[in-house]
Amino acid sequence: MFFSVGVELPATENEAFGLVVPALCNDEFGCVSAADSQADIAPMVQDAVLSIVDLMVEGGKDITQLCDAGPFVYAADPDYSYCQQWLLVDVDLSALEGKQQRLNIMLPDALLRRIDSRVKQPSSGYRDRSHFLAIAARHELLNAGNDTPGS
Repeated sequence: MFFSVGVELPATENEAFGLVVPALCNDEFGCVSAADSQADIAPMVQDAVLSIVDLMVEGGKDITQLCDAGPFVYAADPDYSYCQQWLLVDVDLSALEGKQQRLNIMLPDALLRRIDSRVKQPSSGYRDRSHFLAIAARHELLNAGNDTPGS
């Protein structure tokens, strides 16, 4: 899942980058971190997100309902006015979503070829066919009620 990350730039070379993930900040949780260099930003965000989401799972929260409003929304929010930059960081939450289940499905061969072609693209971000189908299913479930199937 992609998370918007607010970045507070260091004022001096002896300060770290301040990081906040607004999608995981609420009355119960706050997701903040710091990174000493630009190269450390993504790994530090991923670690912070996984830590908070793990706490949510332990507390019985349904993480399938997590939703990131996007960097434009958060950048306009006065609560995050201290963030000079906004990034999107991809965090793999699949290990926290429960046990993997094997299933047998039937798909048209043309659709399967299109899925496989997309998965093979280096820029796709998909690990394999199952990962693609899981992401597609999550997307469809998040948008349930916004449209009709197949539209």
